[in-house]
Amino acid sequence: MLFERSLLAVSAIALMAVFSHAEVTYTLHKSANPTADEQDAYKRITTVMDSAVKLYNTYSNLSKFINVYYAPGVPTAEASSNGDLRFGENRSYMVVPTAMHEMAHTLGVGTTSEYAATCVDGVFRDDKVQAKLREMDGPNAELHCDRQHIWPYGLNQASEAKSEQDLINHVILVETIYQQLFKVAFYKEGRIKSLGETKKCMGITSSNALELMDCSDAATFVKIFSVGDNPVTYYIQLGSRVVDIPNESTAAGIVASTYGYNGGAHQRYTFDDAGINTPNAFLLKNYKSGLYLQAVGTQVQQNRKVDRDESFIWKLEEVGTKPDTSSAGDTSVVAPDTSDTSKTDTSITRIVRIRDIQLQAAPTRTFDLKGRSVRGQPLGRNRNTHKVLFQK
Repeated sequence: MLFERSLLAVSAIALMAVFSHAEVTYTLHKSANPTADEQDAYKRITTVMDSAVKLYNTYSNLSKFINVYYAPGVPTAEASSNGDLRFGENRSYMVVPTAMHEMAHTLGVGTTSEYAATCVDGVFRDDKVQAKLREMDGPNAELHCDRQHIWPYGLNQASEAKSEQDLINHVILVETIYQQLFKVAFYKEGRIKSLGETKKCMGITSSNALELMDCSDAATFVKIFSVGDNPVTYYIQLGSRVVDIPNESTAAGIVASTYGYNGGAHQRYTFDDAGINTPNAFLLKNYKSGLYLQAVGTQVQQNRKVDRDESFIWKLEEVGTKPDTSSAGDTSVVAPDTSDTSKTDTSITRIVRIRDIQLQAAPTRTFDLKGRSVRGQPLGRNRNTHKVLFQK
């Protein structure tokens, strides 16, 4: 369909290829010696992804790391729930609504078994999601769906974006769907300290390595999020990355690192009972490998549990408590999870293409949906920018 001439202008406010403090981040993978065609594509993709990520990070608290590729063999654009997103050579699809649509696929919309189970007879069967849509569009609004798409606000065709608010509503709705499908919720924040010999805390280095360091270091601050309800698992966020087992390895002795969150079982843990009389003490069992995180020197490794070995025991020092230099604490007890953790990740990875989007040249304004700079009108949460930006 034709892209209407009165499309939204999106500002690029100090945008970068990766937002270091944002929840949603991406990396654009490039050839070592790019051709002229690749250089042009990389420039366009960077501009639209920067704008799309900025919108997601401004209007949601979602976490996702996305690997972005230029793949000339792709007819349009496509994405999967493992975090891969590809743009084909047709520049008509290198626009912000398309990027946001594909980002929704990386977050599970139309690409997961959880989504498939909730989309029944063309209606998205979740009361909280429907309630969120009615907040936006009135009491008679209803979210419809098929195997791959939702509407309204699915941005299934770029022409659906007629205002800044349409893009904002897309983000808000996708976040609500994600929370309901995967039961993701903030749990606690603070520092995770080893009760082994080092008495140091997990932290992230300037090179993004996971390292045990002094608990007073700002790089040791973590946020913990719960995922699912049977069983409940957790991921541990350090900055914009999470504790990760490289290559999804299930082998003992693997050194844990950090990576962007992609929802994999190798990035999630259960808090198992440490069997000691210390508040907030637990074992961290990797949901995929079934192995436990162990403090080994300055490293964190996954290994088979050894009973009564304190190097396997961790303690959460919540925000509001002073970093503890002893093996005891004074915060509330983390309830151990006794659910079966033998399951592996069974989420579906499905490629979804967005089709039938055509593009006319957009008029000159701040940043059109191709990401072209025109004049300085900032994007703001509380500004009625569409009144200015949508003049024909």
